[in-house]
Amino acid sequence: MEQRSIHNLNYDSDKEACEAMWPGLTFRDDYVFGAVLKSNLDVTRRLLECVLEIPIERVAVVTPQRASYPSQRAKSVRLDAYVQDGSGHVFDVEMQNYASQQLTKRARYYQSVMDTEQLDRGISYLDLPDTFVIFFCDSDPFGRGLKRYTYRQSCVEDGSFVPWDGSQKVYLNARGTQGEVNKELQAVLDYLAGHTIGEESLVRDIENTVAEVLSSEERRREFVDMQTKMMDEHRMGHDEGHEEGLAEGLEQGIKQGIQQGIEQGIQQGIEQGIQQGIEQGIQQGEERGRTEAVRKISQLAEALASADRQDELTAALADQNLLDALCKEFDIQ
Repeated sequence: MEQRSIHNLNYDSDKEACEAMWPGLTFRDDYVFGAVLKSNLDVTRRLLECVLEIPIERVAVVTPQRASYPSQRAKSVRLDAYVQDGSGHVFDVEMQNYASQQLTKRARYYQSVMDTEQLDRGISYLDLPDTFVIFFCDSDPFGRGLKRYTYRQSCVEDGSFVPWDGSQKVYLNARGTQGEVNKELQAVLDYLAGHTIGEESLVRDIENTVAEVLSSEERRREFVDMQTKMMDEHRMGHDEGHEEGLAEGLEQGIKQGIQQGIEQGIQQGIEQGIQQGIEQGIQQGEERGRTEAVRKISQLAEALASADRQDELTAALADQNLLDALCKEFDIQ
């Protein structure tokens, strides 16, 4: 009988779970969202125009799930859809399906990463392009009922806007009831909120492109491969964190043991200290693993509660694959 490794078993079960997810995906899922914007540049252009209410001649580049690594030590980011227009303006367009207290700080960091990538050494700051970070939110990010929240810099002393630095953050609230937005944007917000599709052409074109994406075998394979890889990397990262904690604890314990050996008598002290170090290292490694698991489960519980999906937590605690998938869905690392 063929012997299969634990890794292969995990990979196969992850792949089956991802395959099962595919038919139920919608425009609100980050993969489909990015694929739609990449597949139909005219839809992307019109979507940006109705959100920002500025003319956009054409969209030149759309890169879904774009990973960026500012430096070796800096936190990496993955943008749902990175967009450049024909004038060099840069856009990060995100789909946010759960409430998050980190949203404004995320937007700030995403914009700073985008800025860092735009200027090579020796280039003038005047050449820094305009950048826009846009979040489509399923719930109200700031609790004031507005359909759209637009943020630019202003002067604290008199409330006036300072000369625009070319950066702007926009948060769209699919559940908003206050404020005026154009008809196309309202239709998009209604669509994201699950209402019946009306006659607005942009929403109909979005829905048609969603259907094209979901009918594509190439897209399905890409999604399954990408999700499976991310789930595998998440699991490996968890295992590596546990092993790293064990190694650090063991090293610390050995050093402590050597010191005790010097103080208590070389041979006896070293033997006792190393034994204590091994035990301490194991304990620290296990504690770090438990602490990491508790942190992730706590964050997941909060995210599921905000999304009114508390009933999924019990099942996730009994199914590692489901737990990993939900952590991926809610960007819990």
